[in-house]
Amino acid sequence: MRIGDRTKRKTYLIAFIDDATRVIPYAAFALSENTRAFLPVFKQAVLRRGLPERLYVDNGANYRSQHLSLVCAKLGVALIHARPYRPQGKGKIERWFKTVRAQLLTRLLDADTQSLDALNRRLWVWTEGEYHRTRHRWRHHGLDKLTPLEKWAKTGDSVKFPEPGCDLDDLFLFELQRKVQKDRTVSLNGIVYEVDAALVGETVTLRFDPGAPPKRPIQVCHKNRFVELARPVEPYANCFVKRNRPSRTLESDAPAPEPAMPALQLHQLSGKTQED
Repeated sequence: MRIGDRTKRKTYLIAFIDDATRVIPYAAFALSENTRAFLPVFKQAVLRRGLPERLYVDNGANYRSQHLSLVCAKLGVALIHARPYRPQGKGKIERWFKTVRAQLLTRLLDADTQSLDALNRRLWVWTEGEYHRTRHRWRHHGLDKLTPLEKWAKTGDSVKFPEPGCDLDDLFLFELQRKVQKDRTVSLNGIVYEVDAALVGETVTLRFDPGAPPKRPIQVCHKNRFVELARPVEPYANCFVKRNRPSRTLESDAPAPEPAMPALQLHQLSGKTQED
């Protein structure tokens, strides 16, 4: 498909379908089919139609990422992978893809492919305005001659949404580990971030949104505790920064040693980190 500047680029349609009602919680075209493209679509599906009890996905490497497993575990969703070379269980979503090709892609206008956003707006207008409101005859056995939206309305009481205090943006953040260099920096996706000098030599967990602007701060965690927000290093200002003094001390896992002499009172220095 030609997007934007008319350069031909391959697009991938990522979609979720409710097995009982054939409603599409969410779907979107993306320029790749990796985990970073899959998870934002999953998050929108949860926001719009609630939490599934089970998430049935393909057996490819993109769906076996540790991050997807972690997100599903936090949401309380059972992650199930299809068996290799077994098409059973994927019939409904494959039929929906076929419907998209026949009823949507053949009717796209030039304006619909000016950008990925425009293409996805057209996809969602068609999904909500036509697909969800159409009785699909023989394709949808078990819908009792109802449209997907009508069938969904009859089962709406059983839909569960995340708890009010659940921060989905935070829950869906990606996590990677990095070792803090001697100049108290870490590198992520070609960008250098400055962290506290107390973390030099330590392995930290960086939590970030891959779709966020490149200069946005990222979370730094150490031993499952939130430490700080790290910001990209400014090359010019970096020339004048002294990096040999930590602004905090890390909490030790071992208990503090007893004073050598009872009469001598030593002050124990203890740094605090904010809990996530």
